[in-house]
Amino acid sequence: MAFPGMGENLMRIITLNMRRMKMEYWKDINEAVTTIHKLFLKNFEDPELSESTKKLNQLIVFDYTEDGPGGKVWLDTRNGQLAAGIGEPPGTPDLVMSCSADDAHRAWSDKLNAVVAITRKKVRVKGSATGLLKLAPKAKRTAINYNKLLTELGMADKILK
Repeated sequence: MAFPGMGENLMRIITLNMRRMKMEYWKDINEAVTTIHKLFLKNFEDPELSESTKKLNQLIVFDYTEDGPGGKVWLDTRNGQLAAGIGEPPGTPDLVMSCSADDAHRAWSDKLNAVVAITRKKVRVKGSATGLLKLAPKAKRTAINYNKLLTELGMADKILK
């Protein structure tokens, strides 16, 4: 090959583009991150979920960039606050959870067990996920909020049975 390393980079680009074309649930990465960001905001309004989430005391990034640039949503629960946003977080994250936007959809729908997903490397973790895993018992409640949100947004066809 004329340019050393070019083959590997080209394969990475092709793989990323194939993943983008193969998103099962989302029309694009923007739709995914916007919806998940709205889920965080909806969960802040839920007294039970907001109190549990505050106790995490972490800045967490959910990285879906394997499906396209701009595929990051962050959750900031440091010092008892509840804040969320799209894009780069306001500081160095304590935890980064990386997966496809489709696997995120399955996880927020409570159809993908977090522990199993981490074990099978469907979800990759940088940092300590111990606090986040303590929220596992709240997965069903989060899924209820997620399904309500999908319905409110006119996306009821995305609800997983």
